[in-house]
Amino acid sequence: MTKDSILLSLPEEVIENTLKFIPDDDSALLDISLVCKKLYRLSNSPLEWRTRCRRFRYWEPRHEYQKKVKHPLPAEVDWRSLFVERIYSYKRTTMLLNEIISSPVDRINKFNKIADIGCDAKDCLAEHANASDDVEDVLARRWYAAAAIHYIHRRQAIMGWKKLASGEDISLEYALGCFELFILKTPEGDIDDISGILDELAARFRSETANFADMSTKAKALALCTYMNREGFRGASYESYRALKNAFIGVSLRTDRTNLPLTATAIYCSLATRVGLAAYPCSFPYHVLAIVRNEDGNYIYLDPFRGEGSDLPVQGLEHQLSELGVGATKDEFLCPSPTTDIVLRTSRNILESLRRAPGPPDIQQEAVEIDRHSALYAALTASALLGPRITLNVVQHMARRIQDEYSMDVQFFEEDIVPKLEDRNARELLLEKCGELRAEDSAQRPVSRRENSDGNDVRYRVGTVFVHKRYPFQGVVFGWSRTCAPREGEEWMQTMGVDTLSRGRHQPFYLALVMDGSVRYVAEENIVVSQTDPVESLKKLAGKYFKRYSRAERMFISNIRDEYPDD
Repeated sequence: MTKDSILLSLPEEVIENTLKFIPDDDSALLDISLVCKKLYRLSNSPLEWRTRCRRFRYWEPRHEYQKKVKHPLPAEVDWRSLFVERIYSYKRTTMLLNEIISSPVDRINKFNKIADIGCDAKDCLAEHANASDDVEDVLARRWYAAAAIHYIHRRQAIMGWKKLASGEDISLEYALGCFELFILKTPEGDIDDISGILDELAARFRSETANFADMSTKAKALALCTYMNREGFRGASYESYRALKNAFIGVSLRTDRTNLPLTATAIYCSLATRVGLAAYPCSFPYHVLAIVRNEDGNYIYLDPFRGEGSDLPVQGLEHQLSELGVGATKDEFLCPSPTTDIVLRTSRNILESLRRAPGPPDIQQEAVEIDRHSALYAALTASALLGPRITLNVVQHMARRIQDEYSMDVQFFEEDIVPKLEDRNARELLLEKCGELRAEDSAQRPVSRRENSDGNDVRYRVGTVFVHKRYPFQGVVFGWSRTCAPREGEEWMQTMGVDTLSRGRHQPFYLALVMDGSVRYVAEENIVVSQTDPVESLKKLAGKYFKRYSRAERMFISNIRDEYPDD
């Protein structure tokens, strides 16, 4: 009896259970289905393909995945084709990521191809972002996978705000959740997760509220306010009011649930909508309120930030407006606000938090780590897409961000930002920056060799971990020049006092990635080789330039050999 016939002689349930052990990321199951009619029938059970599809967490909306999962007749859903498409996306994502890691050329195009796959790429990227320590290029793989996830999120946010700008009906939670997408570098915490948390909170409110269906609109609105208070939602204290995390709806939902008036109101309105109330934010000066439309069409005003169990009399609000000098236009501040206005107000809140100097450590201790550069980029992007006009100052800040961190966003700038610019200088500045980024991305990097006849030897190699002689930071060398040659030119050298150094400008200078994420240009005389392993924050960042860290050599292993082949 042949091996094939032995397999086929087994009971069908044994064969079916055996098939379950074939990995999802392998085409073997598809190949097995072509062996014979029996294996084709057993391996093509709709339930088997559905089970495999359910192992993927993230799906592009076009698949209508949740609708398919809830279908009462699995056989009427083409689960096999859906699985085949996901496996193709998985393999293509891995191929593109490998190309990005292995070569710096054409990365912008490859990142965009991954982003075109969208949410279908996130499961694959999440695996690479959590690569085990024994993977040869572990740091690079983790860093570039996280960068791809981050880019997918940003593209999703930009598309959401573009729809809002064009007049499409975008939910408040989605529009504000777009800010979240700019700060997320992991798959978790996206808009679907925000909606999931809100769904659970709303369902719990309904189940815990006796006789909900028989209550008046006002009673329901007040009960929801009390419920949020019971669930731990609190207005931020005076001392922590401007903590950056308070401006993000998802961070508030996932962590300590302290927030700004705008964030509290957005959460309230999202929950109210889920339980059948007509609720809207109201852009009252200095303090966003919630409006619920009563049965008779009149407005009920509430303050979810303070969690009070009573509504706010309209006469009192009108008096406050009069005290603020608001006269004929006061009705504008007592009506539902467009979602666009709330997004722009959130943008201003983020910018205000970023302007404030950090307070005492106990006040500024964040429940989650929020990258300030990403938060700034989110606020500027929202302002650029939804605001009346884009200022030169905003363009300069955004141009700096794409140059330093987000080169893959160049297409967004070319297609969506440049056409909106009224200022000719701003247009030319941004187009020039985009052109430079594309040229740099498509070109082979210049090679720096160590062989040199002028005697000006470069002491430290790419991958050297060091501490600064004068300042308290740790960094790693990822580039060097034989003499001081900053991108900013002579002006930078004068500002930094390079000629006051003991060896002046005619000594090697090193490009260094620092543990706070910044890039420094350090004179050789200020480098002291570290005698300890790099801090974890530096390891996480180092994947942009390095494959892994070698404890035996106390060096990062370079992933930029094309530029520095002797290092």
